[in-house]
Order: sequence, then structure tokens, then C-alpha cells
Amino acid sequence: MATKIVLNKKNPNDEFGIIGIQSFDGGKKKKSLGIKVKAKYYEDHFNKKFQLFEPNKEFEVDTINSQIKEGVYKFENNIPIEKPKQKDKPVISIPEILKTEKIINDRLSFIEYFEERMALKKTEGHRYSVLNVLRKLKKYLTKLGKDDLYFDELTPEFFVKFKNYCLSVSDPRKLTENGVRNYFKVIKSVYHDAYNTGHYAFTRNPFALIKNESGNKTEKNPLTINQVQALMELELDNKLKIARNIFYFQILSNGMRCSDVVFIRYGDFKNGRLSYKMMKTNTQLKIAIGLKIMLILAETLGEIGKYKEMIETIKVSDKSILGQGQFTVKQLEEKIIESCPQIGFPSNSSIYEGYKGYTIKTADSNIKQIIDLRIETIEDINNIFIEHMQEVINNKDDNEFVFLNLLNNKSVPLFEDYKKGDVLTYTQFQKYRAIRNAYNLSLYKITEIYNNHIPIKIKDRWKYVIKLSSHVARNTFVSILLKENVDVYKISNALAHTELKTTQNYIKSGVDTDASDEAGLVIQKVI
Repeated sequence: MATKIVLNKKNPNDEFGIIGIQSFDGGKKKKSLGIKVKAKYYEDHFNKKFQLFEPNKEFEVDTINSQIKEGVYKFENNIPIEKPKQKDKPVISIPEILKTEKIINDRLSFIEYFEERMALKKTEGHRYSVLNVLRKLKKYLTKLGKDDLYFDELTPEFFVKFKNYCLSVSDPRKLTENGVRNYFKVIKSVYHDAYNTGHYAFTRNPFALIKNESGNKTEKNPLTINQVQALMELELDNKLKIARNIFYFQILSNGMRCSDVVFIRYGDFKNGRLSYKMMKTNTQLKIAIGLKIMLILAETLGEIGKYKEMIETIKVSDKSILGQGQFTVKQLEEKIIESCPQIGFPSNSSIYEGYKGYTIKTADSNIKQIIDLRIETIEDINNIFIEHMQEVINNKDDNEFVFLNLLNNKSVPLFEDYKKGDVLTYTQFQKYRAIRNAYNLSLYKITEIYNNHIPIKIKDRWKYVIKLSSHVARNTFVSILLKENVDVYKISNALAHTELKTTQNYIKSGVDTDASDEAGLVIQKVI
């Protein structure tokens, strides 16, 4: 639902107005939020792009922005909006507040502050995660016979008991140690916000008795190069093949997150690069488009036959090597096989030597030239095909989704107006979660098919089994680059991490760091 925050005034020259919401989805709708604001403040400090007030020295914006976000959320989800009490009391300037402010001893509600911070989260996904923590905390309070929690009640003893509750009581399920760790991360962030802004001065650390918050390392299960290649050779039905191609696309596209790959559009592919804004961090990322990415798009657009046709029909001639005539890639391959029937490199041999994946007679310069010609021809064909695919993509509607219509075609209208960097509405977020869950279910089915091909009695079978999920693609991207000895700074840049420490923590939390001594290859060349 497209909404807009407006300032309603009875008369154009009125000094004050009332903040309200307008919607043009299925007809014009209006709803007052009952927030009285000076017209000058609205004109000078309201950001129409983000639909919120910008920080300023005129008045305190956190509360009013929180009310706006809560109002929009309720409006979009048809939840009744209760206008704030004393609606005629205007938002006044900070100097005026300081003049009239009285020191009071009222107890401050931690729950209310928690809800205010939740409303300021950037994405619906963040708000949903925080909401789960708040629900758990409220359930615990209900068990204690309380309907609120005050800042002065946040003690080390309280949080020890709350942690034990999370680990032992099913409501609806018990949490794991890692789950509790994540819940306490959220609670501690609210605590730090209150402390750092001066909202409340704690006399002691309420988390002093919470031990082992680091939790256990989560197994990330990244795939090896061989496992990725074997996965791509697996025979699958069309539905599972779509899921596998998206997973492969994620790896090739710098470990793209599920929340980004679902909303990639054809307009994001321009001039040989994929450019998009990451939903989680709002960071712009550009990725060079190689052949393998184009082959996935070609399969999606029904152009894969064109590539096979080019390989089979495009010919090359080189009189100095082959004499008269033109040759396809297949014919060049046949010429090579005639001279070097063995594949691989025989060790300790003075008769044969290895050359670019072939075993040839030592110092056979002619066959080396033919091998080079074959490789160069394939590279030329690949470049021609990439240019062809870019033209095909340029002729597509820029706003058309690449994968969303394949995953859930009925949901496309819901996201037509969504732009990267926007916050998903509650309805959009719930639909995205359903799409992500269905995608992960398909990956789970592929996992079973793959693992069933591994002999039961093979030694160390656990080393060969895989466990796919949408996030394993990101882990795989990092793991393969590490094994190829790619510098961690380059990996951090490819992941669009704003701090190197984030990448280092990501690696430490479960990705294998056993790297080879040789310089690594680009991800699109090694898998």
C-alpha cells in the first residue's frame, strides 16, 4: 500500500497543522494521527523521501517519528489507530521544553521504550525479529503476574531468571543457547540506547551475571568446488532446477543474500555489470557479469540453445597451423585428441608433458598452438554470447523480476512498486518470508537427492554430504575464495561489509579457512 505523510491545516495560513496519512491504493483514504506540529517545522525538517522528520535542533524528533511509523504500520494493516492523548498539545521546540520541564520521579517503563526503539528499525525484518524478543519478554512478565517492566527492575538477577525461562519453558518452544544469545543481543542494544542517550542512568550492569553469551559456533556447511560442480550436474525436475539455478546465481554473484536475489530485476543488468542495492545494509554493490551468470539468465529466458549453436557452428581458420579450412571448437578438440589421447599429466615422464589440461608429446609446438586456438575460440564465443545476452536483457522490461515470477508468480503484483532500499510493508514481508521458506524447502529436497547419491558405506561419508539453504550460498562464496587464497580485504569488499572486522567474525564463526598457497581465481572461473 502506497502511503504518504501530510500536514493537514484548516486554513492555509495556520501556524499549526495535524499530521495525517494519505493512501491512494484503491481510492484516496485519509487518517489523522492527531499529532500537532508547527507548519514551519514540517516545511523545514520533514524528509519526503523517507517520510520522517530529520534530526534537528528545533525539536526532539524520536518520539514523533516513532508515532508516525507506528501509525503507518497500523494504517497499512487495518489496525485501529488510537490518537495520542492531549492531541491539541503541539510539538514544541527544545528551548521551550527546557524552560518548562519539571524534574519528576515517575518510574520509566522499559517495555514502552523497547516498543519505541522497535518502531525505529529500518526494515520489517528487523522489526519482526525484535518483536519476537519483546513477545518472549512479555510472556515471562505474564508468568510473573506483571504487565510492565520498569528500568529500575532490570537487575542481574532478573536477567538470569529470564535466561533460564527461555531455555526451559516451551512458549511455544524452548530456545537454544544460540537463540538466547541472539535475544540478549537485542535486549542489550535497547539497554545501550537508553544508557547512551541519557534516557536512564543504570547504577550497575544488569547483564553482569549472564555468562557464555558468545554461544557455540554455528556450522555453516559451505560447499567445496567439487560439490558445487556435482550439484550442477544433478538430474532434477523443473521446479528444483529453478531453485538450484538461483542458488548457483547467489554464489556467482558474490554470495548474494536471499532477500536480494528474490527482487533482482532485468534493469539491474547494465553494461556488463549487475548493480543493486542490498536490502539489509542499503549498500550499493556492482558485480561483473561473467559467462556463467549469463548462462543462468539464458536458461531462464530460453536462450541457452543459442550458446550451444554458437559452440557447434562458429568456425575459425589458421593456415599456419591447420592448413586450408575452417574448424569448429568440436573439430579442434578432435584434432587435439588425435595427438594426445591421454587426459592428465603423467609424472616422471620424459616423453610427455602436461599443457593446459592435456597430455602432449614433449616440445610439440603445433599441438600447443591448436590447444591455444581452441581456448581462444571458446573465449571469443563466450564474449559474443555475453554481448548477445546483454542485448536480450536490454529488450526486457527493466522492472520485470528475474526470479520472483519463477518462485511465486502470484506475488509479483504485491512487489511491483517495491524499490531496492525501500522498507517492506508488513504484508510484503510476510509474503517474502513465505517465498523464502518455499525456496529453502526446495533446497532441502535437492539436498536429499544429492546425498542419496553418496554410497552409505563410503568411508567418512559425512565429509561428502551437503546441507543446502539460501544462506549456504553466501558461506560457500567465502569458503571457496579463502581456499583459493584470495585476500580477506578483497572478500570483505565483495561482500560489501563496511568493516573488515565483520568479515573476520564471519569467517571465524564457521567457514573453513584452510587455503592453498597459490593465488586464487575469480569465483566464476573456479566453479
